[in-house]
Amino acid sequence: MKTYKIGEIAKLLGISAETVRNYEKKGLIEPYKEDSNYRYFDIIKVNHLLNIQKFQKYGYNLHEIKEIMNESTMKEAEYSLIKREKELLNEAFYLNLKINSVNTTINFMTQAQDAKQECFLGERPPLYRLSYQKNHELIEDERVQEEVVKWLKYADLTFMSGSIQLNAMMNLGKDFDFGFCLDKRTAEFLGIHENDIVKFYDSCPAIVFYYEATPKNDIEGISKMILEYANKHHLRIVGESISRVIFARWIDEEEYLISHLVWIPYEKIES
Repeated sequence: MKTYKIGEIAKLLGISAETVRNYEKKGLIEPYKEDSNYRYFDIIKVNHLLNIQKFQKYGYNLHEIKEIMNESTMKEAEYSLIKREKELLNEAFYLNLKINSVNTTINFMTQAQDAKQECFLGERPPLYRLSYQKNHELIEDERVQEEVVKWLKYADLTFMSGSIQLNAMMNLGKDFDFGFCLDKRTAEFLGIHENDIVKFYDSCPAIVFYYEATPKNDIEGISKMILEYANKHHLRIVGESISRVIFARWIDEEEYLISHLVWIPYEKIES
């Protein structure tokens, strides 16, 4: 049977000769050796190397591959692949959530350029929300801090969010809080549930508008604008405002711009 030098095999696989030697070192393959210490591989061992490459692409490390190929029965290998399949499906689902998060932000950015500071009627999606800031200070509660650390593991899926309580809005107050939001589907996939720290907001009809927060903008003025819009269209505001930050830029501690999509729950006033 024809044999091949390690350099030829490395070139065939598109890897370095050192990688092939590492497979040997880890006990994954045993090449033929001559007195000169040159290593040779026949076609059987070439196919074995190709199979190793496949399992690496599946996400197995070399130790796991050795266990499967050298120590496992076919049934044990099957169980291992079933487990890996579930892991890959979770990874694929997570990637889909990430793509959806990016796509949603893009869509909101596009809409925002056409509807700045203008109200319209829409629907607030179901959300889970965590507040970590009250006005301009962090909430110093260990439970909140622990939850923030948990949520930051999924920073690619969360979005920043502001909120003004109904009472503050109705009285043109300036109190607000700031935190993170997750859409319901994402939160449930990540195992996020409502508790003393995390609040769930179901979907509902909402007054929607885009708002650019800067040091010069006045929350009181925004609340007044919303109340005027509600009165004009015979609507009653029935809950706190929830926002999604769609763009943020900090120039320095005195200058910033934070663009929000804001949802404010309402119900129609019967005439």
